[in-house]
Amino acid sequence: MSAERLFQSVPSDPDPWMAGDTPAEIREFAIQSLRWQAQEIIDEILRSNEPAEELSRARLRRCVAKNPGRPERALLEQLMTNRDVPGL
Repeated sequence: MSAERLFQSVPSDPDPWMAGDTPAEIREFAIQSLRWQAQEIIDEILRSNEPAEELSRARLRRCVAKNPGRPERALLEQLMTNRDVPGL
């Protein structure tokens, strides 16, 4: 499966990974937790000032801009993009 097809098949929230009878408050907690963790990772990457990583940071900024309010999607898109870039 190509990276593009894999990315498109990833659900926008963790609902498919939880049992159907999971209470709504637990679903919401899981979604917010996932987003918080992804945002923490993004923030850490963007704080770096390594010149060799600038291209990767620029790509990540574009991913974040394309996915406002969805840091988990932005991070996944960045990871999938980097996987296909030679030398990374």
